[in-house]
Amino acid sequence: MSNQQPPPPPPATRGLNWKHWTAIIVVLALCCGGVFLMNTNFSNPTDTIRDHYTRAANLDEGGGKAYTSSASPATVADQIDDDAEAREERSSGGTYYLQYSKHIVAVSPYNGGSKILLHDYRSGYNHYSSVFILWGWSSSPPSPFRGGGPGSGK
Repeated sequence: MSNQQPPPPPPATRGLNWKHWTAIIVVLALCCGGVFLMNTNFSNPTDTIRDHYTRAANLDEGGGKAYTSSASPATVADQIDDDAEAREERSSGGTYYLQYSKHIVAVSPYNGGSKILLHDYRSGYNHYSSVFILWGWSSSPPSPFRGGGPGSGK
């Protein structure tokens, strides 16, 4: 019987082991998730309007889909803005306009309540351009990011 020690294990190869692959996959998943979240528009009024107000196809105009509510235009505009925060909210002549990155919503008086017109951005801009030009709203949809720094915000 000899007292020989078993040979030492071979040196680690320079290839990637399971720990390296796991780290790579985690980093890629985090990067892809970040890109997805940055490009996702969480301020979309479509579902809010569709779920809370009555569709009135006979009132459609200018490419916008019409909905109605028994509440005042100010109340409806605030409710929509609370559920899907608008980039800007303005009013003119009793009508409230909500600007989103992909939509424009107009809430106006109708039969003691409100008429809500949901437009894609371009059709809404074209329909109300005479009002929006005074406010400086662009004919192109705004960037989904507000920016930042001193003096920025709503």
